[in-house]
Amino acid sequence: MKYMRHFLDFYHHKNTSEIMLLVFCAAVPGICTEIYYFGFGVLFQILLSVFFSVSFEFLVKRLRKQTVKSLFSDNSAAVTGVLIGISLPSLSPWWLSFFGAFFSIVIAKQIYGGLGNNIFNPAMTGYSILLVSFPILMTNWSFQNSSYFNLFDLNNTFSVIFCTDINHYYSLIDEFQMMYKFITQATPLEQIRTHVLDFNNKIDNIFEFVNYNYYFKNWKWISINISFLIGGIVLLGFNVICWRIPVSILFSLYVFFALDYYFFKKSMYYPIMQLFFGSTMFSVFFIATDPVTTSITKIGRIVFGCIVGFLIWLIRSFGNYPDAIAFSILLSNSIVPLIDHYTQPRVYGYVKKK
Repeated sequence: MKYMRHFLDFYHHKNTSEIMLLVFCAAVPGICTEIYYFGFGVLFQILLSVFFSVSFEFLVKRLRKQTVKSLFSDNSAAVTGVLIGISLPSLSPWWLSFFGAFFSIVIAKQIYGGLGNNIFNPAMTGYSILLVSFPILMTNWSFQNSSYFNLFDLNNTFSVIFCTDINHYYSLIDEFQMMYKFITQATPLEQIRTHVLDFNNKIDNIFEFVNYNYYFKNWKWISINISFLIGGIVLLGFNVICWRIPVSILFSLYVFFALDYYFFKKSMYYPIMQLFFGSTMFSVFFIATDPVTTSITKIGRIVFGCIVGFLIWLIRSFGNYPDAIAFSILLSNSIVPLIDHYTQPRVYGYVKKK
């Protein structure tokens, strides 16, 4: 843990607390955009996730009889909570934040020894477990009709999130859908996949559906991705993250889908769409660039990014999870030691044995 902190200080010339604070500040544009489209539920999810993450971190440190000073000095648990909260649908029940924080902090981070020792990205570990366990709740995104802008009432949002009966929860969602004219739906990539897999649709209808519905109707998701892209550029400008990882992910992702679309004619949507839908920009700049769970070599970071991009294309094209970001990052995390082993720079003066 101490070694990792010294490495971070050397590489970024900033301490861990400053890095985490910059990550949070860079995420503010994306958070504000999500609040604009999804209501104050986004803020509730972030606050709940931060509270549960910090609480679990505190409890584990107390059980280990460790000092809790680092809990407030490195801010890593709080940032993990922010990332979990951003990943959750705005009207998710409170216990999703609870379980997400538990799996992220206790299972993915503290069991491995804490900050600097975890193999897998904590936020994506918690998110992936929730996605597999509660697929319906994790894919229902409620956004307001652009022609009727009125942020959800705080009291109603609170009553939905803290509802204890799941059947009553769904009835409240239906009631507010009529009251506030907001739409509950899966993410655009999930809708595309559903439409493409409907064999009653002709190819021409599918192309028409994709071109209209996802370039004109779902500009909300494009706006969210652009906001996180701006935040990612800020992180690059302050040298908080390495440019090799996001650039290699976006480049490889575009190349694979371009080959799929222009040459093999298997993809039903333009390659550029893959960069601005779902959680692509958020995950590329705020998740995949975690210095603890990615490669430490320059070449290794490029290889890591290309593998992530390839896995995203593979899962989105042939798997059952259209967004695919979380699983791609976690699978790539698992082979980081192998990447580091084969991409270590040669020591000056080293002579290869004959």
